[in-house]
Amino acid sequence: MKFTNLHGLPAPMVQALSQGWPPSMNTLSVSSLIGPPRIRTLTMKHWGEMEEDVSGRLWALLGQGLHAALAEHAANKEILVEQGIKTMVKTPAGEILVSGRPDAYSAGVIDDYKITSVFSFLLGDKPEWENQLNVYAFLYRSAGFPVKELNIQAILRDWTESKSLSDADYPKIPFITVKVPLWTPEDAGIYVNQRVEFHLTHPMDPCSELERWAKPATFAVMKVGNKRALRLLETVDHAMAWAQEHNAKNPKDKLEIHERKGEYVRCARYCAVRQFCEVNPYTTPPSAEGETVWEELE
Repeated sequence: MKFTNLHGLPAPMVQALSQGWPPSMNTLSVSSLIGPPRIRTLTMKHWGEMEEDVSGRLWALLGQGLHAALAEHAANKEILVEQGIKTMVKTPAGEILVSGRPDAYSAGVIDDYKITSVFSFLLGDKPEWENQLNVYAFLYRSAGFPVKELNIQAILRDWTESKSLSDADYPKIPFITVKVPLWTPEDAGIYVNQRVEFHLTHPMDPCSELERWAKPATFAVMKVGNKRALRLLETVDHAMAWAQEHNAKNPKDKLEIHERKGEYVRCARYCAVRQFCEVNPYTTPPSAEGETVWEELE
């Protein structure tokens, strides 16, 4: 893995951000286990050819600082902070070591600290968060520790005070605790075994729509000459029906429908091995245009 510094970040930041280790053939980290096998396989195969600019890891640097502070101030308490934990998982397809490093464990409670956006909080639980923490619970149970609660402790990096004063659903401070559903030991074991078997038997399967972060196409009903949509609909038929209903009430408005192209967001911009993936639909990141006029209505 080669790290570049295209934007001229200071040397200490570059050094802190230029850290990375290839996946191991004999070990599945929790992040790899819950992630697409294809990305892990291509990362192992092309590690020496991969290139990443350190600017893409700036938010991760804040996370490193957060975890360092937590480790320092929890050192003398009965809290396990970033304690590496692993267990061998055996399946009909083979066996592999599953390893993780949960942020904090104390008295049956697993806490994972994240620096994230308010939007992520407003969306509710992310499936990957639930999967990640329940695999941590599986690992702790395998080591003989009880688990009774899972939490995301989130610092909201884009929080604004003005919105907290005007919106009842907006977080009141730039921090929120999100309780994550705790699976039964049986369900967690089934999930881990299925994921291990899938990684071992389907290492190059194409990523799913969810794993590609698929963003569907939408149809925007707009006044001719305006840049802002009056309404976004999922299909052109719905968009045309809404436009006709609008015109019945506002006959002077001249409307048109723009198709905003769908996108695989991860494939386009965020997959570290996108240049090595034969099924990636993008040879270069798509332009910001992505809109075509579908039909003009009066």
